[in-house]
Amino acid sequence: MREGGSIASYATNRPNPEIPFWNLVFKNARLYFLGSDDFPAEAKRRAVADLSDMLAHGWVGYPIGRVLPLDEIATAHELVEQGGPRGRALLDLTGGAF
Repeated sequence: MREGGSIASYATNRPNPEIPFWNLVFKNARLYFLGSDDFPAEAKRRAVADLSDMLAHGWVGYPIGRVLPLDEIATAHELVEQGGPRGRALLDLTGGAF
C-alpha cells in the first residue's frame, strides 16, 4: 500500500482479526469498517448488479459452492448451516444458469 492509502473492510469470518497496526501507522493508512446498513438502497442495488455480472462472467474472487433455484432456498440454508460444500450457496432468482 502506498503512503496515505486506505482499506475498506466489509466483513470477516474471524471473530478477532489481526490488524498489522504498526505497518499501517507507518503508511499513515486509513481504515474503514463498513456495515451493509451504512449504504443507501441504490448503492446496494448497484453492487448486487455488478457482483452478479462479474459472477456471470467467471469472476473467481467469490468461490461458489452451489447455485440453487429459489424454490430450493431451504437446501441453501442447510448447506450454509452444515458448512459444505466449499464456497457460497447462491440463489438464482432469474431462472437461468450461471
